[in-house]
Amino acid sequence: METILLSTADNNVQASLLQSALRNEGIESFLKNEHLSTVFGNIPGFQIEIYVFESDYEKAKEVLKNGFPELVGDE
Repeated sequence: METILLSTADNNVQASLLQSALRNEGIESFLKNEHLSTVFGNIPGFQIEIYVFESDYEKAKEVLKNGFPELVGDE
């Protein structure tokens, strides 16, 4: 299965909250750069990336819009 970037988070707390919300909806997610963001903080390019399976993307986007509107980017 292919994964797709859902959003980015500024810190581990934000990423964990989003991951928990997704898990509560039965959506598996994966984090990238979670350790780099701890070292480098909020430097662009070192944000935590949250990926989901392509088949879950639309549902995950709704979770994001409803619970974390500040993380919804322009499409």
